[in-house]
Amino acid sequence: MKNPFDKEDDKSLVIVAVSVGAILAGAIAYLYAKRTGFSLNKKVNEVIEEGSEHATDYLTKKVPHLKKKKTDLHEIEEIVKG
Repeated sequence: MKNPFDKEDDKSLVIVAVSVGAILAGAIAYLYAKRTGFSLNKKVNEVIEEGSEHATDYLTKKVPHLKKKKTDLHEIEEIVKG
């Protein structure tokens, strides 16, 4: 005789349903991004190019080229001693 209080285990069905749903959602998101991605990609590239032009202009004007100082060990010792 079957136990009336024994519950059926549906864990595998839930796991399969969640994984199939996640795969479908990922496929739909990929297709949507692929369809609208080209127009967004062009806009983003234009903004990046414009920003990089301004950044290079700013950096070339503001940052002087620093030269490395070559010092002798005796000079370093005098600097450390004070």
